[in-house]
Amino acid sequence: MNQLQHLARVRDEDLAGQASGAGARALLPALTAEEPGSRPSAVVTRRTHRARRTRRVLAGALAAGALVAAAVVGPAVLGTEGIATSYANSAMDIRLEGDYYVAVIKNPLADYAEFTEGFKAVGLNVRLRPVPSSPSQVGQVTGVSAGPGGGAGTASWHPNDDRRIGTGTSPAGCDLARSGCSMTVLVRRDYRGDGVVKLGRPARPGEKYQNLRPATAEGEMLEGFRVDEKTVGEVRAEIDRRGLKAVFEVITPAPGNNGWRVDPAEQTAEVGDDWIVWEARSERQGVVRLQVTKERLPKNPIYGGPKPTTYNG
Repeated sequence: MNQLQHLARVRDEDLAGQASGAGARALLPALTAEEPGSRPSAVVTRRTHRARRTRRVLAGALAAGALVAAAVVGPAVLGTEGIATSYANSAMDIRLEGDYYVAVIKNPLADYAEFTEGFKAVGLNVRLRPVPSSPSQVGQVTGVSAGPGGGAGTASWHPNDDRRIGTGTSPAGCDLARSGCSMTVLVRRDYRGDGVVKLGRPARPGEKYQNLRPATAEGEMLEGFRVDEKTVGEVRAEIDRRGLKAVFEVITPAPGNNGWRVDPAEQTAEVGDDWIVWEARSERQGVVRLQVTKERLPKNPIYGGPKPTTYNG
């Protein structure tokens, strides 16, 4: 006999306001199962299966109720034009604040599709692209680019700026290394371009880093050691002392040493210990890339002058 037939006689009106009424007493045995060992095993099995079937019926009803609730709550996040003004998932919270959508990154190591999903929900074509990064840059924005419709962003943001994409922190100006500080990505509400925000992810063994933070910065392999304007021999001694390896990138200075480029034909040159180092980059785990020239120059071509102290970690 179908055990659920007994439940058909229990109606909502029987239960309303009667937590201990006859209807409730009829429903209670179907929701509870005997503890194993309290009855013979065959009886326990039959009663347990019956309880599980009943729980599935009730769970389906609860799920249906949750869907109805969601349908009611959903429109509350829509603007007058039918586009969402806020969105949240496990990776990010995004909401419209004035002229900008402000996305607070809650979990920078989440599935990156979740970030794109959030921007799409508010009508923006912005993608977060995971890039292999050195340990100090994992979970941080390492670059911002914008296609037609907006200019490139920078690492800071002010409400009066007219750029289309920017980054910042929440709370504003906080230290990302401290608890309670989160990255933010900011996109103007009228942005119609195709934007890409690079977010650091852990590198696989042997994979090259794609962030540009100097290897001398805090948390990097040469933290606390200035390499700029030293000879290759001096820098290599420190690299050896730290158990690291060095590779070289020969740079060609721009006129007036205001900038530089990399000439592929120059990369086969044999770098001597008397060459000059202008910067060090984290190449991959255990390997540092030194940017060098054969001659000492009047000023650092990487920075167009002395290296700013803010780049020293």
